[in-house]
Formats: sequence, structure tokens, C-alpha cells
Amino acid sequence: MLSAALFTGGSVFGYSGGGDTGGDDWAAGVMVEGCSCHNLEQSGTGLWSLEGFPARYGPGTVYNLTLTIADSGVTNAADPAAVGGFLLRVTNGSFAGGDGFWTGDSGRLLSHNADSNDRRNWTVTWTAPDEGTGDAVLTVYFNVVNGENGNDAGDGWTRLVAVSLGTPQALEDEKGIHELGVSLKQYWIGLIGIAITLVFVLLAYIVLRGGSANYRG
Repeated sequence: MLSAALFTGGSVFGYSGGGDTGGDDWAAGVMVEGCSCHNLEQSGTGLWSLEGFPARYGPGTVYNLTLTIADSGVTNAADPAAVGGFLLRVTNGSFAGGDGFWTGDSGRLLSHNADSNDRRNWTVTWTAPDEGTGDAVLTVYFNVVNGENGNDAGDGWTRLVAVSLGTPQALEDEKGIHELGVSLKQYWIGLIGIAITLVFVLLAYIVLRGGSANYRG
């Protein structure tokens, strides 16, 4: 089952080339500060959508994810240098986008680059992790700009988070007695010792109970 996540609001990027320009350091800054270099506050207008991210993933399955920015309220310049961008981060699995995108952190990061900042709609692929990995948490930072080749209040950004449920992480297999360093002989001796102790306790209880019943003070 695929889910579509929608968010109204908006803040994201200082580099029109995305990760191609700023690399992992740029991505780390976006994840902490958002796209505050374009606007300190997230935008209160626009429709920002993520489609194709599954509510529950199939291990190893490849999913097409579509990111869209619409009705942003941002007015483009006459000849805009760039109009949009994004950064994706996922905790498990890996992204692939092709020549028009940048990937980092072993595929857990993906962004626009200079070849894909001329639009506000992108399609990328995400390969789900192996079985037993656990849930995948995806965060997307959208950026919409007016194309005046600068950072000003006319730009906007927002952040969206989605979770894809996976199979629980595998638990360590239970160990047998012999794997714990206990031989079969030691195991049975221990059981017999416990049984003898319980018998003596029971006999002592019976003797004491009988003596108490026959006592005449």
C-alpha cells in the first residue's frame, strides 16, 4: 500500500546545485537549520506533496517517489535561474536519482543539483532495506525560490516526515544448554539436586506440622 503525504507550509536551500555544491556538510546543515538561508520561517502557503512512499515496505522492493510543490505563492523572476529544490534523508534503504541528482551518505541522502533546479516536480527511486531492518523514517525538505539568484523573503521552504513500517529487527537466537557451557550430565545432576532439596523441605514441613498437631501444652 502506497501513501501520499501532503503538507502546507514552507523553508530549505542556500545552494542552487544542492549536494553537488555543498556535499554532506550542506545536507547536515539543512537537517539542523532547515532552509533558513532562504527564509527564517517555514512558509504558510503552498501544497507540498510526497507520493509513493509505502506505509509498509516490502524488503528489497524499489519504489518510485514523486515530490511536488504547487500553489507556493512564490512569484518567479522574468528569467529565473532556479525555481525549486529538495533534500531527502532516510534512515534505512537507499535512494537513486540518476544524473539530475546528488546522492550522499551511502545513498541515504539525495537532493536536486544544477540540472534539476529548474522545476518543482521530481521523481526518484528508493530501494527498501532487507527484512529485519526495522522501520524507515523519511524526511524531505522542499525549497521553492523566485529565481532571482539570491536568498530573500520571496523564497519558501518546508519539511515533511513519513514513516514506512518494516519487519522487526531480528532477535538473537535462543541458546541451548550446551551452548552456555553446561554439559548434559551437569544439567541432570542439577535437576536431581533440586528435586532432592524439595523432597527434604516437604518432609520437614510434614514432620513439623504433625508435631504441632500432637502437642499438648
